[in-house]
Amino acid sequence: MKKILLSAACAAAFGAAPALAQDGGESPWGISGTFGVVSDYLFRGISQTQGDAAIQASFTVSHDSGFYGTVWGSNVDFGDETDFELDFTLGYGGAINDSTTFDVNVTYYAYPNEPNGADYGYFELIGGITHDLGNGLSLGAKIAYTPENFGDTGTAYAVSGNATYAVAEWLSVSANLGYQALDDNFYAESGYIYYDVGATVYYGILGLDIRYVATDSDVVNDDKIVGSAIFTF
Repeated sequence: MKKILLSAACAAAFGAAPALAQDGGESPWGISGTFGVVSDYLFRGISQTQGDAAIQASFTVSHDSGFYGTVWGSNVDFGDETDFELDFTLGYGGAINDSTTFDVNVTYYAYPNEPNGADYGYFELIGGITHDLGNGLSLGAKIAYTPENFGDTGTAYAVSGNATYAVAEWLSVSANLGYQALDDNFYAESGYIYYDVGATVYYGILGLDIRYVATDSDVVNDDKIVGSAIFTF
């Protein structure tokens, strides 16, 4: 259970604004963050808030070498006392060449007020690559793996691909397609397909996104339109 791209994605480490060193030069360290609201917090097509809105924020510290750390938070609703999620990420990203970038990280998903006896928290190993085809079009791919999924439900992995087209400096359209494989989970016997398509409008530090999100899960039909407003600093 977690988020899709539209839900306040953490700022790219190598895109963070540089901090000033005490001698007046630029420090190799940078900080960045996001703050915003989504009409529904979805992770790989599944709602984490039972269809309700969520307030989300992130804070990233990065280094020119490509290493970074991020803390991301959101409210959740699992039908019990759990109402908050914190994600802790340590990663490394950079450029392979002039048109291709990569990112690898480990993320721990934590639920500080999970019920007594529950074990919701888990680690994921995530790797991704993005290639700029030019003329505003870029393609990406990502894979994520965990040896023990949410709620001690066994191993799981997700593979996904995405395409983004910059129509203008202030507008882009994008689509994502993925498959979540599960060892043991309520949403499917072995896995399910999730996908979304939408557009993002940029106005200074504000990004406004509208997106159709769906899965092929027979248990949870979360096909819907989702909107978000995210400030990046």
